[in-house]
Amino acid sequence: MLRVLLKKQLSEIFRGFFYNPKTNRAKSRSATVGCLIAFNLLIFGLLGGMFAFLAVGICGPLTSAGLGWMYFALLVLIAVALGTFGSVFNTYAGLYLAKDNDLLLSMPIPVRIIMISRLLGVYLLYSGIVMLPGVIVYYIMGNPSPLSVIGALLLTLLVTVIVFLLSCLLGWVIAKISVKLKNKSFITVLISLVFLGIYYFVYFRAQGVIAA
Repeated sequence: MLRVLLKKQLSEIFRGFFYNPKTNRAKSRSATVGCLIAFNLLIFGLLGGMFAFLAVGICGPLTSAGLGWMYFALLVLIAVALGTFGSVFNTYAGLYLAKDNDLLLSMPIPVRIIMISRLLGVYLLYSGIVMLPGVIVYYIMGNPSPLSVIGALLLTLLVTVIVFLLSCLLGWVIAKISVKLKNKSFITVLISLVFLGIYYFVYFRAQGVIAA
């Protein structure tokens, strides 16, 4: 049952790849394949490549100066910000304000199974787009010890847990606010602009902070 509910949860998240939201009809196979290719190029190619390029630029100087902790601290900050921003809206819509909660609760399905499927659907590894390229670059350029290899993997897992907890918390706040607004899309746009503003402010200030 958990596998079925989780599959349903993920199909709702990626529904736009397979169905036209305007006509509610299935897209053609070529359109679906094009959407999936574009999504993977954007996420893994563009974003993953961008963070890999960043990691290559700062890993060598920091690790050679004995500041490997700063290298991972920067990666963690970026991963937490990106991961939280990427999954908070899935949390808001899929966990707290899901349209089929009443339907599922009326069925003979244990509540814990419903909650676990919702939580696993929220647990998306957006932060891995930052951490995994950074860890790979560290393995290549940082001359890590065996303990450092294990520690980097554990840190990546820990970051995903932190992102998950922050997403659940912020998603709850957004849900509480949005139910009191007539235009619920307003809160989504507003929070998106706030997150983007903070991200670009930190991004343009990061070089000066690192130099200082």
